Amino acid sequence: MIRGCGSKKSYRQKWCLRYAESSGGLVNFCRLNTILELMNGRTLGNVTMINKIPSHIFIVGNSRSGTTMLGRVLGNHSKVHTFGELHFFEHQVDAVTVEGGYSWPKEQRIELIERLLTSARDGFFCPVCPGQYESIAEHILSTADEDTPVAAYDAFLRMEAERHGKQIPLEQTPRYLFFVKEIMDCFPNARIINIVRDPRDVLLSQKNKWRRRHLGAKNIPCKEAFRSWVNYHPYTISRLWVSAVRTANRYSDHPWFISIRFEDLLQNPEVMVKKLCDFAGINFEGAMLEVPQIGSSTGIDKPEIKGINSDRINAWRNGGLSQAELAVCQSTTAKEMSLLGYKPEAVMITMLQRLVIMGGFGLKIFAALLLNLDRSKNFVDTLRRRLTG
Repeated sequence: MIRGCGSKKSYRQKWCLRYAESSGGLVNFCRLNTILELMNGRTLGNVTMINKIPSHIFIVGNSRSGTTMLGRVLGNHSKVHTFGELHFFEHQVDAVTVEGGYSWPKEQRIELIERLLTSARDGFFCPVCPGQYESIAEHILSTADEDTPVAAYDAFLRMEAERHGKQIPLEQTPRYLFFVKEIMDCFPNARIINIVRDPRDVLLSQKNKWRRRHLGAKNIPCKEAFRSWVNYHPYTISRLWVSAVRTANRYSDHPWFISIRFEDLLQNPEVMVKKLCDFAGINFEGAMLEVPQIGSSTGIDKPEIKGINSDRINAWRNGGLSQAELAVCQSTTAKEMSLLGYKPEAVMITMLQRLVIMGGFGLKIFAALLLNLDRSKNFVDTLRRRLTG
């Protein structure tokens, strides 16, 4: 029983109610507020109301920063099931829908779960086949505790994790970094892991991302490869890297948000994975480190080789970026690079070289905007979150 709560509650509040009910306790409105404050990371003396085991794990960060590899590492744990990139937040639902707790008709929620099932089982780029997963979606929806898209998404995550014999669902869509506040509101007992990589390696990887189709990722459509090529410009990628770092810094003091460097993970994999396991409230398992060496945009996939490959550190030093690209990257990211311990390389370019590389920026950004309009529910809000980071 919960006292003093109005009829309209956020998903976060309802999670608290379920927590209280499962605890078999009597929780009044003041105690509920205390729980909510604890979930926001505020210091509340000796209050320890929340379970150590997370309800969900989210891996976020800049694209091409190692989120997929880290997802595979944690997904090797006996309790954790890692999904591919589902793009629920921002792509399927916008912030207004999430924060408002708005209901969706049953048909719309069924379509949502069918999309999520298709992404999880067949791949994100596969089109939804109407009716293929309808009965499964109906069953999943029957376990949701309310008629919001977030509740449907939560039910989907839990059911799919259970189908694989796991207890903790892990989502590793990088762009969720810009939706951390909403994720914390929806899943107050979740853990969020942010991974950061040297911006020059991110730049090199983004520059070659369109080549992934020829390096082992056969499922990537030609249109997506072209979009990746159009999206690349050294200033755009560098500016987005800065925005991601600044956004992550806002949550640096939150107890359930942690940031790690990709390079530290590659250099000391066991130490870093043990640290993440402790953060997530799970025991370290040696098998977690046995991940296939796939997913690089600068080398061919080698799924037969297992283990974390430290050769991916400072890949930019092996070539692939021009002096002008390096100069644009380092000048744009200088402050954040210094804070994260990344040392700049001495680069000398002429004003003409800088003008040439920046001359194509306008055309590239215009084309990128056109090709990404369908990648979010609210494109204006998406831009705002990136530009104000």
